[in-house]
Amino acid sequence: MKGLGDNDVRDGIRERILVAGDKNDARLVGELACSLLWHYRIAHTGCQVTDFPYELTRSYQSGSCLVATYSGVGKVLIDGEWVILENGSACLLPPYAFNSIQAVEGREWGFVWVKYLEDAGSRPVVTAMSPISGKMAVSPLYHAIVGLHDACESGECLSAQNLWVELIHKYVLHFSQPKVEDERVWHLWMAVEKRLAYAWSLEEMATIAKLSKEQLRRLCQKQFGRSPMQQLAYLRMRQARYLLGATQMKIANIAAQLGYADSHSFTKAFKKLNGISPSAMRM
Repeated sequence: MKGLGDNDVRDGIRERILVAGDKNDARLVGELACSLLWHYRIAHTGCQVTDFPYELTRSYQSGSCLVATYSGVGKVLIDGEWVILENGSACLLPPYAFNSIQAVEGREWGFVWVKYLEDAGSRPVVTAMSPISGKMAVSPLYHAIVGLHDACESGECLSAQNLWVELIHKYVLHFSQPKVEDERVWHLWMAVEKRLAYAWSLEEMATIAKLSKEQLRRLCQKQFGRSPMQQLAYLRMRQARYLLGATQMKIANIAAQLGYADSHSFTKAFKKLNGISPSAMRM
């Protein structure tokens, strides 16, 4: 992983449109704005075409962000590994995490994004059952974003702008909603997410799901790309990032709330999965 700090490399951007919803973000001053986006806590949305060496890296992302490719290819850092984002595919970048997107050398990349702003009082778009990445019909979302941009630029009435905003948010929700292939797995992770501090074993999880351990491993690998124990660690770390970013809880208290014996074991696990220590997230 190259560095752990924020990095903005704008070189390579060929075309770009953006519509801002967060009027308090100084970085968005002067951008085309639509106050209706804020109804869904959408900080900004847009689309762009870029070449290498474009890069956008955030050590602390303040909200969920959907990134989807409509032409060419790019790459996204997911769970500490680079994943190629091809045409017709999307990913959900979780809040309070180290995230990075980059153009691929020698390849053009056209993509759209919808960035939310989430805090302790709001519900993240990314849930325990949301896909990390997957196929998506990106064209409708692309046209909705362009439609909103054009409506705002031409000064169309708010009712017309609202239709585009509704579509954009619904397309994101459609992708982020659980793709439940087996109700038993869904019920298991809903139960686990409510008791992250519990010392779950594979046997107990399989019992709740009414599956054999091997069946549970296979279904989790298919749906999440992780083993059951890796999914448990992912959910704990996701909640840890949220608590570190949205609250002032002491690290020792966060560790206890998530089932770690002490802050040392929590810090070790956190750094292994996130590439940065818990305390560094608050610096």
